[in-house]
Amino acid sequence: MGRLCLVSGDDDFAIKAKARELAWELCGGDPDSDPALEVIPGTGDELKFPEIADRMLAALRTPPFLSDHQVVWLRNFAFFDDLSNALEAKTAAGEVARLLCVTLPPEQSVLINGTGLDGRKSFTKKLKAAGAEMFLLAAPRSTDRNFSENRRRLLQEACRDAGKKIAPQAIQYLEETIGGDSGTMAQELEKLFCYVGEAPEITLADCRAVCSRTPEAVGWAFTGALTERNVRAALEVLDTLMRQGDAELRVLASVAAEFQQLLQTREAMAELGITRVNPRTFDQLPAAVREKFPENRLLKLHPFRAYKMCERALSFGDAELAAALKAVLQANRALVSGGGEPRMILEQLIFQIAGAR
Repeated sequence: MGRLCLVSGDDDFAIKAKARELAWELCGGDPDSDPALEVIPGTGDELKFPEIADRMLAALRTPPFLSDHQVVWLRNFAFFDDLSNALEAKTAAGEVARLLCVTLPPEQSVLINGTGLDGRKSFTKKLKAAGAEMFLLAAPRSTDRNFSENRRRLLQEACRDAGKKIAPQAIQYLEETIGGDSGTMAQELEKLFCYVGEAPEITLADCRAVCSRTPEAVGWAFTGALTERNVRAALEVLDTLMRQGDAELRVLASVAAEFQQLLQTREAMAELGITRVNPRTFDQLPAAVREKFPENRLLKLHPFRAYKMCERALSFGDAELAAALKAVLQANRALVSGGGEPRMILEQLIFQIAGAR
């Protein structure tokens, strides 16, 4: 039978990279030189959804010409919900959806990539039942339990694939500087590979010479230093922050969101009657408590993630959290209104939050 490959998730860069890899595989080489490949743009910039459906239907119904195989690539598709909702409709989109939910003929392969495929919908389940190969690529998040471990693994694998070793200190530096975006990671590594040339190993000095901290990474580092009450670390990150122009307001928004989350965590803990935590707290929580508060935000998290959130929240009292939020809002107003020099405003914020005991 033919292959139906679907690549989705919320990591746009990784989705496009995986789709390109699959296109090479399906075409048996460079897809740009394969006459059996038909590419249909799916962003909506060139064609509206009904026109995309018409083009896709025509491609699926057309047998291979002057070739023993056919590859149809619906590239950067932005209408997964519309296609799913059209499954029962008597339209071109509905016909496309139904054709994809049955086994493809052996000479035909279909590749569809784009964000937004919902794995919970019946359409997706029917695609799986028909033998669809699904690749769901999620963007890494700093709140994920294994975020750091996964980032290190990805960095090591990318370097190994490029025939390079990477020093442990260099990996740590990259973790702290390039944030969670896979596109940024790929770009920074490409710069590093070009910079080191034939050298077998990437060192910390190489990373410092080539890689720059992203606003996202600076925001994580600054927020983390404040919530950990690490004045020295917060002041060190501030130097980088001030070199990034107008990043202050974006970082303050992240800090405000973090302290709001800590306050909500304290409220959720109070509802469950939790005053102290350990790694087993949520595994050992009585069933009666779970049944009484099914909507509690902590009970919807992985137990270890809930434990870590509570651990951080317990480093502040309720009054301290409220004071921290007030300090962030005051700093934000001062920056927006020009009520002081930005560095002085942020230094004051650091000492108000991280220096307060």
